[in-house]
Amino acid sequence: MAVMAWLLVSAGPAGTQDEPKVSWSVNLHLRSLDEIPKRLREPEGSTLAFARGKASLTVGNCEEYLNAVNAGYHPATNRDNDMSVPFVHDCFVLRDLQHARAPTSSASYRFTPDSLTQLPPLLVRGAREVTDAAEQAEKRGESWKQFDPTLRVTRTDSDSLNAENKDTAYFLTIRASGDFTGDGVEQIAVFASANTKRGSWSHAEYMVLSPTGHGTLARVTDRLAPYRVKAIQRGENQ
Repeated sequence: MAVMAWLLVSAGPAGTQDEPKVSWSVNLHLRSLDEIPKRLREPEGSTLAFARGKASLTVGNCEEYLNAVNAGYHPATNRDNDMSVPFVHDCFVLRDLQHARAPTSSASYRFTPDSLTQLPPLLVRGAREVTDAAEQAEKRGESWKQFDPTLRVTRTDSDSLNAENKDTAYFLTIRASGDFTGDGVEQIAVFASANTKRGSWSHAEYMVLSPTGHGTLARVTDRLAPYRVKAIQRGENQ
């Protein structure tokens, strides 16, 4: 895949340079998709305490982290929540790359200053009424910029985007691309984080975004962890 060759490693059958392939960030430290099971068991650099009611456990690699999140565990303290960012950054995309396919058509997405008008509302912070409003806006197909007109891009390149409003700074980066839903369309797996400018609040999410026939990106993962990928029918986003 030529457009993100400096960032992403490609895997797939031999062919022309423009042939669609599954691609991933070099920062995942994978030479091939066959290495994912081993990579899932490698330490992520910190140990997290997880809790579920009175039950507790500790996790230190992506395999343990994904098992805990799937079982309904959550970080036990605010510190563990902050320390979980590297796990969100790596673990979900490693999980989904195991099932990704080479798309039947390629239209590789690059972040640009116009991306705020293409992305759905993301990382919205506030009272339940605010987050519910963001969810409804996303269902209506509104963009992040429509939902928050004060949002502006501060920096962008093909694989990452920084944006901010008066209260919060945002960072998005493409972790992989491929067909994650089985509809043949190339999608992007994205890590996204938000940090308040006043105080210590921070939040990180993972999502898979799929292009629509309207020139926008639609989220095809659940909004909350464990961010399961939703299988979509061919033509649904057309």
